[in-house]
Amino acid sequence: MQTEYSTCPQMLDKVQQQLFQEQGYLAFTDVISPQEVSDARDALSELVQRVANDPTTVKKGPFWSPEGKRISVQFEKGYEPQGADEADLELNVRKLMYYQEEHPHFGYLSNNHPKILGILSSILGEDALLYADQAMIKPALIGTEKPWHQDNAYFKVTPLSAICGVWIALEDATIENGCMHVLAGQHKRGALKHHHTHDCEILPDRIVPAQAVPVELPAGGAMFFSGLLPHQTPPNKSPHRRRALQFHYRAKSSEIIETEEYFKVFAEADGTPASCAAAARETP
Repeated sequence: MQTEYSTCPQMLDKVQQQLFQEQGYLAFTDVISPQEVSDARDALSELVQRVANDPTTVKKGPFWSPEGKRISVQFEKGYEPQGADEADLELNVRKLMYYQEEHPHFGYLSNNHPKILGILSSILGEDALLYADQAMIKPALIGTEKPWHQDNAYFKVTPLSAICGVWIALEDATIENGCMHVLAGQHKRGALKHHHTHDCEILPDRIVPAQAVPVELPAGGAMFFSGLLPHQTPPNKSPHRRRALQFHYRAKSSEIIETEEYFKVFAEADGTPASCAAAARETP
């Protein structure tokens, strides 16, 4: 049975703050309003069409970007977006990156939304600075799995506790369509070594996936989670796509450090570098 989450407050109380510290995440309904959800869906569509129709757009690795812009859109493998039918284009989007600076609605949600910033300040104990932005989309029936990982494995921020992610559902997120799954409380274990397969993921002997907790959310609901929390999303087995916004923040007093230095910070107890960058360096 789906867990019932409470309506999002403006700030966390002491009980909620303690719960976050214990389990590494909190989930709420009504973090953004139905109108804000609708506006976000429309804005994503607008940005995808803008990238696809820009004559300067070129493919850079798995992403498509217009000349001089940071915004990047990833489509299903082998899909050619330029000149594609608009409806078909929409159904083949997998991810957007660096998009919040390209649309005022996303700028508002990521940098000025009172509930989001209020919860973040309660968790981090100080003001939050936007660090990364992605839109995570699982097309109907073909949306692939994102394997188990810790988001700190992709970043270079110290201290490790200074990262908090926000995952916002734009459709009802369910087990069938690929909602978030977490290993509650295991953020306390610190860095877990990652390796590269088809993606960057935690070594299988470091976790027990059977202990996973699904976080099913209605549209407009969101999960706030530690950058050290192991999490994944399964494939979308439903006939409908699943869209979500994801923003990562760092505490104002935190620091962004060089990669080699971060290898020493994001490391297992024996000092072994555990990050995705370290895993890529080790890949033959």
